[in-house]
Amino acid sequence: MSRAFAPQVEQPPTRAPATPAYAGGVKASDLPVLPRQPGCYLWHAPAPARDGAAPGDGADGGPAGEGADRGAVVNGADRGAVVNGADRGARGTVIYVGKAIDLRSRVRSYFGRHAGAKAQLITRDAERLEYIVTENEVEALILEANLIKRYKPHYNVLLKDDKSYPFLKLTAEPFPRLEFTRRVLKDGAQYFGPYPNPGVVRRVQELVGAVFPLRQNSGSPMQMRKKPCLRHHMGRCPAPCVGAADPEAYAAVVRQVRTFLEGRVEDTVAMLESEMRAAAGRMDFELARTYRDRLEALKRLSGYESNVVSSGGEDLDFLGVAQAGDFAMVQLFQMRRGRVVGRDKRFLTRAANATVAELLEPFLSEYYGMATHVPPLLLLPESELDVGIWSAFLAGRAGRKVELRTPRRGDKVALIGMAERNARTGLEAELALLEKRGEAPGVRELQTALGLATPPWRLEGFDVSNLMGTHTVASLVVFEGGRAKKSEYRRLRIRGLDRPDDFASMHQAVLRRFTGRLADSLPPPDLLLIDGGKGQLSAAKRALRDAGVDVPLVGLAKRVETIVTEDGRELLLPNAHPALRLLIHARDEAHRTAVGYNRQRRGQAMTRSLLDDVPGVGPKRRDALLAHFSSVDQLRDASVEALAAVPGVGRAAAAAVKSYFDPAALDVLEGEEPVG
Repeated sequence: MSRAFAPQVEQPPTRAPATPAYAGGVKASDLPVLPRQPGCYLWHAPAPARDGAAPGDGADGGPAGEGADRGAVVNGADRGAVVNGADRGARGTVIYVGKAIDLRSRVRSYFGRHAGAKAQLITRDAERLEYIVTENEVEALILEANLIKRYKPHYNVLLKDDKSYPFLKLTAEPFPRLEFTRRVLKDGAQYFGPYPNPGVVRRVQELVGAVFPLRQNSGSPMQMRKKPCLRHHMGRCPAPCVGAADPEAYAAVVRQVRTFLEGRVEDTVAMLESEMRAAAGRMDFELARTYRDRLEALKRLSGYESNVVSSGGEDLDFLGVAQAGDFAMVQLFQMRRGRVVGRDKRFLTRAANATVAELLEPFLSEYYGMATHVPPLLLLPESELDVGIWSAFLAGRAGRKVELRTPRRGDKVALIGMAERNARTGLEAELALLEKRGEAPGVRELQTALGLATPPWRLEGFDVSNLMGTHTVASLVVFEGGRAKKSEYRRLRIRGLDRPDDFASMHQAVLRRFTGRLADSLPPPDLLLIDGGKGQLSAAKRALRDAGVDVPLVGLAKRVETIVTEDGRELLLPNAHPALRLLIHARDEAHRTAVGYNRQRRGQAMTRSLLDDVPGVGPKRRDALLAHFSSVDQLRDASVEALAAVPGVGRAAAAAVKSYFDPAALDVLEGEEPVG
């Protein structure tokens, strides 16, 4: 959080002494005496030993006792930001930061009967706890955000794209201009944002430049020039830099720009329509056409005709959340005067075992800590978020009451549904981008989901394909680091089956992978994926047992994409989960390869010629004979001389063809003398 948003309190918060270190995690009996006051608490894990440093040495090389008073929260402009908080070297690594209205009650809940999975992991890994008492809950909320930004704890949800976000700045001078900036200063200018990325800011600037005659050149503060720029000659700038602009007319344009950037597009449209009609009424059709062009550009580029509208004409923001394993996405849509005018999103990591409230909190503190405008209503998905604290925080930012609501019925439920659909789509896009970059989020998530001892870096997938028991084939596909390695794909013909049997086919394919030539040419896999359910998985397990190989197995049934484990358990993961995405990708590749090979073999069988079985007749002679004779009957009735006359065939091949169709002629042919 920036200094401008730090809480204002009479006395600085006080830091309590930390608990001593305890091996094997923290127990409830190890906790210090905790106050029943609001504040933040920090769980510490042992710091990794440094080379050349004795246990207990501080991070700066001094004894651990030095710097024990570090971490006090200071007064003044920096109030609310911890300075030199728990030293990473001397005082361990911060693994989790939390806030509480009642520190004693909240911390002791980590040891209660109903403690969640994350709480159990934290107390297992922690060696001690320290806490900071704050004046009120809002101050604790802001301090928590600052501490998370500073320490990036392992068990806190983090914004993956945590950075400074861009704003638009309308300068404070007689003839303002619109500028791109990443810093919000107290310089009298008006700031709009934050925007999700610089590209959005550039598009808004282009839209403003196309619709409103606002100066873009001459710097800030404006420098006078001798000649106006090209935009003036195009009618897009009144040229205040050469003294050609009317201050009142320019001020009216600035008001229009301000109205537009505040999201009140409807007001801007009404203003331009009024100016257009007034100009037409004065018979100034040239000016009326200019207003018309600006109006059309505004409607086209701002999405004014969008179908996403609310009959209430309200100003509000609505949010949606999607989660998949260790990753999550929060999407926010801005609605002004009943129309969606913008949106923002954040990609979060370390989201495993996080609640919806824990996913929303870092987004709310980051986004609204910087936002220049907070609407009177926020619509949120169902969560355990402390609405009272966040309402107070947002009210402090907006200077008025802000309501947080979870809609239960009506059109606002549809808005939440729209936000959640977009969050899911955005999360899938981010995960696909990670996979494209080779970061392989699915490998680590697959290890966690299946409880594997090591990450399944090399994944091999199997599938079987046949048509009514004929041309049965199997495929073997390879993924390394979450990416297909097509150079090691293999296709197998299943032998010895005279009827459809997927289980026997799968058994044979897996057995040949680990006992034949493939076992010598391919490295061992970390995980096998079987396309199918429990039956196919059992056949693959028998094959591994027959081959004397121990490799983890998992099946993926097409029925609602169910993961089947070796012990028969069924896992249902969200469709966007990185582990499931990786399995689906590998399964689809195996299926595509197997079906393609089966079709290829069937196609070869359908186009096979009778001449393929004739000794001495290869593809060239076969094609020459088929091109010369119009039908098989004509070929069968042809004499040896007629067959030999075909270019490239010769008498020996002709005799072989004749004997194939008419074995009785073989004796006659053998008695003939070769033509000299």
